[in-house]
Amino acid sequence: MNLSSKNPRVAELRRLVRNRRERTETGKFAIDGPQLLVEAVAAGLEIVEVFVEPVVDLWADMGVSIDAPTWTVGDGVLAKVGSVVTPQGVMATARIPEIAPVADGNFAVELAGVADPGNAGTIVRTAVAAGAQAVVFGPGSVDPWNPKTVRASAGALFRVPLAEAGPKAERVGADPSRGVPYDQADLTGPLTLVVGNEAHGLDQTVAVDRWVSIPMAESVESLNVAAAAAIVCFEVARQRRARALAESGV
Repeated sequence: MNLSSKNPRVAELRRLVRNRRERTETGKFAIDGPQLLVEAVAAGLEIVEVFVEPVVDLWADMGVSIDAPTWTVGDGVLAKVGSVVTPQGVMATARIPEIAPVADGNFAVELAGVADPGNAGTIVRTAVAAGAQAVVFGPGSVDPWNPKTVRASAGALFRVPLAEAGPKAERVGADPSRGVPYDQADLTGPLTLVVGNEAHGLDQTVAVDRWVSIPMAESVESLNVAAAAAIVCFEVARQRRARALAESGV
């Protein structure tokens, strides 16, 4: 028998998609789509349950084996439960990984009041691509396990540790007009890059040791926070590659 949208398991899946408190209280989050599920399995996350529509042959289509209860749901059920425009016939629930008190490594990215889940997920994806060893979701930021954040991260959330605080290192704030231009600043030492809210920027109460700016044309007031984070993150990566080459004598 196919599970209906009123089944308790499906009802919990719906709550995990829509309700941050449900995710916090249960310690679980929802995964929407086969590719994200493959990424979660590859990253070693604990998959709790899998839900598939009848048209999906999970094992043949995905090429992975998942040691978790798998339920078949009625046609159209996942479209009502999930948050994507075009459902892909596969959803799952997984355990939220533990958050470290303090990040390891010498490069982390901190989201301080980033409210949009798409921006947050994109920043995580960018941070991982640029070599950040941890990400911090500070107070006022969106839930990292919001389905839209998970989707925008393209699985990067599964591959980077989340921490309550950055490493014991310099905190560098990004601002459109304050501080040394990012490409003139020394970003080779241990640091946490701190990025702020989409509308208001970085709150002045957030602790920052120094600022870097991104010079722009006079007609432009600011950049999208995810774009700004990408520019500075990859400048960090570029400077560190250059330093490593110089130290190796190449």
